[in-house]
Amino acid sequence: EFLKAAARRPFGVATVFPTSRALAERIVEAAASSPREGVVELGAGTGAITRHLLSGARGRVTPREIDPEMARFLRIQFPEARVVCSPAEELGRIIEPRSVGAVVSSLPWTMLPTLTQERVLGAVRTALVPGGIFATYLCVNAYLHPKARTFVSRLRAHFPRVQEGAVEWRNLPPAVPWFAWTDGPA
Repeated sequence: EFLKAAARRPFGVATVFPTSRALAERIVEAAASSPREGVVELGAGTGAITRHLLSGARGRVTPREIDPEMARFLRIQFPEARVVCSPAEELGRIIEPRSVGAVVSSLPWTMLPTLTQERVLGAVRTALVPGGIFATYLCVNAYLHPKARTFVSRLRAHFPRVQEGAVEWRNLPPAVPWFAWTDGPA
């Protein structure tokens, strides 16, 4: 499915490799530490993280995927999840402000225009409850790209607490997880 999506939208898929179990577990562990139930997943792809969210996160899981074929695939694979096919920056259209405990993302940040990064991060912050967590990652092969630095800068501008995780070498390509929290009780 990843290869098909890459062929349909070559500049919308950052890698043809799904997220590894090791990276998915780190992301899900962060989401499970949220102060409230409910998780939104941005850029769900073929469900490498969705699978772990459904078994490890608390409450409703809402995967979002922009590619209609991948969204269809997710609906078949995970009928218990509420899969939404729409761009990540439209998060506020289906999620009430301050209504979810965690948002996780596999979006290709260095491939997104700066304005799109800004809109997505603003929508994520608005969706999270006080003390809510946002978990995402940057692949090390794109880490020195100027848009990676822009993303980290925007992340720090939107969230009062941001933490860079250790490189997950068991992912292909290796990736650096990033975690950000809204202010308020954790």
